[in-house]
Amino acid sequence: MKTLTAWLNKKMPLEPLLTPSLATSSSEKLDWLEFTAFLSSSGVARLDVLVSALDQQEEEQTEDFGEEDRQKEAIVAELENEFDYRSQALGEEYPFLLSDDAEELHLVRSWEDQRAVFYFVCLLSSHLVNSPFVTFDISTGMITRLRNEVFQIVSTLAMAGVSLGPSVSIGWPRNSDETILEVLRRASAGHAGFNARAAAHPEVANPHDKDGGMDVISWRSAYRPPPLNLYFGQVASGADWKGKSAANKAKSFKAKFIELGPLGNEDYTTLTPLRIADEPLWKREHADHGSIVDRTMLPTLAYSGMQLAADGVMVDEAENLPTVLQWVADYRTEALS
Repeated sequence: MKTLTAWLNKKMPLEPLLTPSLATSSSEKLDWLEFTAFLSSSGVARLDVLVSALDQQEEEQTEDFGEEDRQKEAIVAELENEFDYRSQALGEEYPFLLSDDAEELHLVRSWEDQRAVFYFVCLLSSHLVNSPFVTFDISTGMITRLRNEVFQIVSTLAMAGVSLGPSVSIGWPRNSDETILEVLRRASAGHAGFNARAAAHPEVANPHDKDGGMDVISWRSAYRPPPLNLYFGQVASGADWKGKSAANKAKSFKAKFIELGPLGNEDYTTLTPLRIADEPLWKREHADHGSIVDRTMLPTLAYSGMQLAADGVMVDEAENLPTVLQWVADYRTEALS
């Protein structure tokens, strides 16, 4: 029997997505519907398929059909609530639409759409590892591209959206060949409200520092410098986001590379592609991180950053949007191959 099963699996590849379990959160169930629509040639995911599959997982099938209907309605209601939250939070940057009868989730913006691509980056990267329903393995190269380049690009754009002003990319590896101090001097010339050191502090900085533990700096420009706010941003593309606080890194970063300042208000932001639906966790972590940008905010902020760049504001990485678009297209190709 094992030999036959192995042969069948080889001849008949598994579907790219497993049905979520009953224990899966409503947020992850909606992720499954979004993945299904993204991978489908029709761009549609049916809620009744998901609800029926979840119903089959019930240990005890009830003979009370009224109760069974209420259980199904409760699942649909949870999905509708989560959909409404995402749709209202993201607006035009949310690429899905729930039909009026709540029977189908439709893909209404292509992953090739510059307004939608940031959401797809967040959705797909949320399930690169340890996903409750993704069955296929994404290549190491794809994961490396996301973590070393793609999410850094998206986060730099999003930090411009946070500050409504310039944003510079510090995280390693950098697409430019600038050193940390060269990036900081460019920011200083752009009225970021600090002066970079002539050289890294010899007693504090590690000579092998590549980014000093910081990924992005952005600031809200004022007609008369210094800026009203300077933001330190930490990029956290994985499940370990809770341990990556810009607030905890900023003190040592400033000691290493900044001579004067920052002047004005100082703020901290952690950026993650995850949907953090646990409200107590969400509030608790803000005490450590300063502010957190998750999937329900990041796409809109990144698109805002692109608009600022188009208006001539100094926003690093805006020219690398094609890299982001290509990564999402390559992900879909790998998933369907």
